[in-house]
This record gives sequence, C-alpha cells and structure tokens, in this order.
Amino acid sequence: MRGAYETHEVHPEVFSAQECDRIVALGLGLVDSTGALEGDEAALTDHAVRDARIAWIPATNDTAWIGERITAVVDDANERYGFDLSGIDEDLQFTTYDREGSFYTWHQDGLDGPVAHRKLSVVVQLSDPVTYRGAALELFQVVEDYDDEELAEFHRLTRERGTAVVFPAFEYHRVTPLVRGTRHSLVSWVGGPPFR
Repeated sequence: MRGAYETHEVHPEVFSAQECDRIVALGLGLVDSTGALEGDEAALTDHAVRDARIAWIPATNDTAWIGERITAVVDDANERYGFDLSGIDEDLQFTTYDREGSFYTWHQDGLDGPVAHRKLSVVVQLSDPVTYRGAALELFQVVEDYDDEELAEFHRLTRERGTAVVFPAFEYHRVTPLVRGTRHSLVSWVGGPPFR
C-alpha cells in the first residue's frame, strides 16, 4: 500500500554481522579505484566531489545472495514509492572511506544523463559504527528538516551494521568527511524506464 512520500526508508538487519564480514572480505579482494564519477562524455575523477575508494562486485553465482537480499528490501520499499522498476542492472559498488577527510559531497545518483535509468538507491552499512567517526550518510531533506535530536537518531539508525537505506535516486545525499577509522558500505541502484 502506497503511503505518503518519504525521502527514504531505513531497513535494519538486512545483513547479519557475519554476512557483512563476507561482503567486506569480498570487496577488499577486488581491484579498487579512486572513485570515478560518471560524466556526460567519460568517467572522471574529481576529488573536489568525492574522495573514496570503490570496487565493483559483479553478479555471479557466488554473489547472487547479496543481490537477492537487496531485491527483497527494494520490493518492500517500492510498496511506498510505486516506481516502475526493472531490477538491479549494474554491479554492486563496494565503497571504502579510509583516509582522514574522505567524503562524497551532495549529489544525486540518477535523473538524467547516463544514469537516468536509476530509480532507487540502496546503501548498506557494512562497518561496525564503533570502528570509525564521521563518514555519515545524510540526505538533504533530513539535514534540512530534522532537529538535532531527530538527526542524531537518523545517524544512529543508519550506522547500524547490516542496515539498508533505500531512497529515490534523485534525492540529494552525501557522505560527510571521515574523522577516523574506516567505513565500508555497499551501494546498489535499481533501474527502470525513465521517469515521465
């Protein structure tokens, strides 16, 4: 049943701590890059926009369980959004913030250009929140509309290990600068026909 529009949904305990460990081990075993951004003409790296390392987890028999779990969360979240979705059609992004000051400034994951097909974004928290400070996922409307207590609760909920945050890909969001430690996350995009 479709309810009132919300900028995001928080789904706790989508992955267990042991499953998060498996995903982190898998991600750390892949070749990473410095976080190329999709531009209109070619991939580019702009450290004024993002400073993070990423690796791509392809869909294989060994990783199918990850995609299946994310798809189940998306199906649940889409009861609210009612978007016409075709599924996960990109590799999963394993993201690491491990240098002091690592960040990703305000951005959208989709709406136009080469990522116009993205309709929902899913960010899974893989790190134990006691192992790092900073590097908080924030949505623009949350930062603008929540009071200090509500924002602190949002941060607490979204930092819980195994939690998935689902939001429309056109919502502006960011990752605040890392203060210390290392934060790993898993990012997925669910596509569909262009919005009309």
